[in-house]
Amino acid sequence: NPAEPARAAPARIAAGGAGVLAVGLGPADLDGVMAPPPRACAFARFAEVTPVLVAQLAPDVVIAPLFGRGFDVVDIATRLAECGFAGRLYALSPPLPRPEAVRAEVAEQAPGMTFGLVVRAKTGG
Repeated sequence: NPAEPARAAPARIAAGGAGVLAVGLGPADLDGVMAPPPRACAFARFAEVTPVLVAQLAPDVVIAPLFGRGFDVVDIATRLAECGFAGRLYALSPPLPRPEAVRAEVAEQAPGMTFGLVVRAKTGG
């Protein structure tokens, strides 16, 4: 798939009616991210993402941080590809100087997956 031209990343994910798996995130991390709300949303740690879990949940959308505790979105993309996931993967990200580099790396690791960045202003913590 050719890379999309660089444009502003969406601030929200169209998740209406979708089954969502959030990896390495909590409910508060998703506040204001999905509109309309998904049909269902499950939460898992990176280590819990296995072929069995992916088959059981059959998510349409997976959301993860760009960088999580002990993993990054490329690790997630690789793991999901190994699990047979072919849906949409989104990474929550602060503004990046070269978002196309992240998109290219994910596309290389998981060529059949649709990937997008959801840029959020960095919050203190």
